[in-house]
Amino acid sequence: MDVIEISPAMLDWAASQAGAQVEEIAHKMSKKSADKIVQGQLTYPQVLKYAKLTGVPLGFLFLEEPPQPRPPPLADFRTLPEANPLSRDFFDVYDDIEFKHSWLKENAQLEGSEPLSFVGKYADNRPSPEYLANEMRETLGFTEQAVNDLKNADQLFTHLVDQCEKIGIFVFKNGVVGNNGHRPLSVAEFRGFAIADKIFPLVFINGADAPAAWVFTLAHELAHLWLGDSGISDAGPAAHNKTEVYCNATAGEFLVPRETFLSLWNKIDEASIDVKLDIGRRSFKVSRTVVARRAYDLGLISKEQYFEVYNLARKVAKEKKTGGGDFYRSLAVRNSKTFSNHVANLAVSGSITLGQAGRLLNTSPNNVLKLHERRNAIPV
Repeated sequence: MDVIEISPAMLDWAASQAGAQVEEIAHKMSKKSADKIVQGQLTYPQVLKYAKLTGVPLGFLFLEEPPQPRPPPLADFRTLPEANPLSRDFFDVYDDIEFKHSWLKENAQLEGSEPLSFVGKYADNRPSPEYLANEMRETLGFTEQAVNDLKNADQLFTHLVDQCEKIGIFVFKNGVVGNNGHRPLSVAEFRGFAIADKIFPLVFINGADAPAAWVFTLAHELAHLWLGDSGISDAGPAAHNKTEVYCNATAGEFLVPRETFLSLWNKIDEASIDVKLDIGRRSFKVSRTVVARRAYDLGLISKEQYFEVYNLARKVAKEKKTGGGDFYRSLAVRNSKTFSNHVANLAVSGSITLGQAGRLLNTSPNNVLKLHERRNAIPV
């Protein structure tokens, strides 16, 4: 069979679009001819298969040089150059969210929605992180009493998402592209992004991260909304970008107020780190990861101690993760409960077609009907 010469640079580029190396793709295709594939010597059926495995258009493989990388659609607040390049998975997720966002904006304008005063309120003059955290808590109704009534970190996250959506912030959380379980998102690439639209503010949380870290990412992205910053975040402790450092400080103060935390920490000064983290977890109803993050930010534990807690949380989450689960709950969470209910209601009332609703929710028309039937039983 005739051999087609493909530029190794194009093979590298195509593999990177799938978050892989050329060698990985080549061995998946054929262990016997993997070396030739890496060198760019492929048969036509192999070219077809390579395009399919990497998810790139077939014609791209016949170019001599890779196309120019797509520029970030939002401000990139991640720590550069350490940040992983944005992949096709990110762009596909962003495009999907922007499709939903544009649709909502059109509907909101038709319904005469008013701009939300808190979005971009501090675009010009940033208050202290403590001041902003207090204002965020007041605006969201995230009171000390409400937190005390919660049992654990899972309930805290659910409560905060509920409060966000009550005041008009749509929260999407997904760990894969659309509903495709074979395309997990990369935490090393990004942890979340915010679209600071005054009528339709939106937060996306990378659900592939440890569940223990979700609430911190959400609080971080909320700070971006108050600043009026649409952007991509990693929300990591190693951030150097001034805006990211500020949003991290605000998120920490929002979830675990400094003075209260230091008072508690000092009272149990003789206790081990593990005991302190557990006491902090029970007191603030957040995860050990968030308590460790706050302790690290305040210089109470080392970077290594923080990452030990964070990595353990990710490991435990992966071990607990199983197939199945409640499909309709996942569908609502991935698409924001408010957005999902709104779309399902419009479809059932005949305002939009079931096909349109399915495209908006990345699912079948029949699943839209079932989601509508179960909407009152699906928590965030």
